Amino acid sequence: MPTPGGRHAGRGAALAVDLVCGREVDEGDVDAVTGHVAGGAPERAGGIGAKRFYRGRWYYFCSLECRLRFMATPDAFIEDIGGNA
Repeated sequence: MPTPGGRHAGRGAALAVDLVCGREVDEGDVDAVTGHVAGGAPERAGGIGAKRFYRGRWYYFCSLECRLRFMATPDAFIEDIGGNA
């Protein structure tokens, strides 16, 4: 059962729940740097998820599409799980 902020109670801290679709997301996979682009900026593997910092915490998503849906109305998704908006 997800807790406010999208984490599963009793599971490893590396799993989060996508607030948009409900899928589990491995935070380590999303955070992993796979290389560097010109100029030294970190590069991440495509297709492994996305994240967004909002109101003091990170939220993890299974895809860029879910992240974009969250960004359109973030408070609606947070209120759906009982978080403080």
